[in-house]
Amino acid sequence: MKYLYYTFKHPHDARAVEIVDLPDKVERYFYLRDGVPSAAYVPPSTELSFNEGAGDMLTDFIDNPDRVLYVSPRAQDVLASRGLIGSAIELLPFVLLDKRGRRVQEPYAIANPLMRVECMDHERSKCRRRTGAPEQIVEVKLLHVREGMIPEQAQLFRLAELPKLMVVRSDLLAALQEAGLTGLAVHPVGVGIQG
Repeated sequence: MKYLYYTFKHPHDARAVEIVDLPDKVERYFYLRDGVPSAAYVPPSTELSFNEGAGDMLTDFIDNPDRVLYVSPRAQDVLASRGLIGSAIELLPFVLLDKRGRRVQEPYAIANPLMRVECMDHERSKCRRRTGAPEQIVEVKLLHVREGMIPEQAQLFRLAELPKLMVVRSDLLAALQEAGLTGLAVHPVGVGIQG
């Protein structure tokens, strides 16, 4: 079956809530950017708060600068219905606090995709490499993937060449959109990446 692929991007919605305190609250928070199992570093008692300077609209996918998927129970249900929770995605519940420091009743979690797929089409993609280490990619400006390298079970995965870049397959994206989930913003693979 032929699929399309997308990367996540910032929704840039000033009305929406945002979480920015992950680096202050979670030791080794950068593991979440790389798809490293992190249950030992994010116990369910971890408290993360809304950014004072952001909006007040609670969304199913909460915006953040750390490239982490903060997901609502509705989003968790879609991921679970697709058989992704467990080996493909580590679900890390946490305590979400509003701007007044009160606990948000909905049980949000971090969805940490663990699968890495080496599928970048290096000839067609445009990326910036680390000075002095040209084999290390630090930024992708235009991503093309080699679809034949992507396993059939890979619905949501990390690009092995740059793990902070998460890729979602079109059928999973359709399921998330059909569920009416808010705060979800994606960018099609094969088009220059912005934001």
